[in-house]
Amino acid sequence: MGEFLVDITGFGHAAAGLWVGLALLGVLGFVLGFALNYGSICTVIATRELVAEKRPARFIAIIECAVWATLAYAILETSPMIQRGWSPPGYVIPAAILFGVGLYVNGACVFGSLGHFGNGDAEFAFTFFGIFAVLYIESLFGLLPHQPPPVSASLPFEPIVLIIALLAILALRLGVSFKSESNFPRLTLAMAAIGLAFTVLTVLAPGFSITASIGSIVSIPVVGPVIVGCMFGGSLVSARLRNRQFVLKWPALGTIVWKTFGGVLMGMGALLIPGGNDTLLLVGFPMGAWQAALAYILFVLTLAALIAKFGSMAKSWS
Repeated sequence: MGEFLVDITGFGHAAAGLWVGLALLGVLGFVLGFALNYGSICTVIATRELVAEKRPARFIAIIECAVWATLAYAILETSPMIQRGWSPPGYVIPAAILFGVGLYVNGACVFGSLGHFGNGDAEFAFTFFGIFAVLYIESLFGLLPHQPPPVSASLPFEPIVLIIALLAILALRLGVSFKSESNFPRLTLAMAAIGLAFTVLTVLAPGFSITASIGSIVSIPVVGPVIVGCMFGGSLVSARLRNRQFVLKWPALGTIVWKTFGGVLMGMGALLIPGGNDTLLLVGFPMGAWQAALAYILFVLTLAALIAKFGSMAKSWS
């Protein structure tokens, strides 16, 4: 009888710990989704503002977000890691270009798609459907049999260096946005929240990324849906608080096809690199991976070239 009570007590503690862990993951997912919508942050928007309007503030903020993440890794005394190692340049280069084309077709990056969804732009749900389809098909048929082993790397900078770099970036962004931007505090809070929440999520759920979490709905039946659901919920709440209303805008069939196609291209690029812009910025940059820098530069250059040639309707909403 005594042994039975001990077993029940141990089970109770384990169950409580599981619920606490899931709640924490949910809160972090909510904060991440809220901040993405609150800051109106997106690589496509930032690149369009830089190319078409010569406004670099939002692009600087994206780099700032990577520094926040690096500082969080340093404070937590942990190393960033990706579950599958970086692909060789023969894969990374075409994959990054493909990802850049996907961003242009979609009209938003992974960050922006999640933020747009909170605004009621239902078509961006099909972006994630396209990404999910690619990740699910690959996992089902094992289309990439020769996958590099996991990679982990110690941080290349000490915390004091990161703090100095962060202050310098903040000063630079304030300087370039002094006359043309009015959202400096909003972007600062959003970038800090994204960098910190994302990092803690990767520590608690190794291998986490916004892109990968879409695929984890199937591969991780409980944790995946909790994080994904809370991210979308956070984006919805942010938009609701800002607009005081929520209107779901159902897209036309052509838009659904276009967004799904953009998601498929993004998913294929992210699968081969591996990682979307979230992984490159918030895992690859902190670990000092040259593959991440190469992929990010290439897909931004691809995106910039397409915007310069064909234009873009992407714009911030806050």
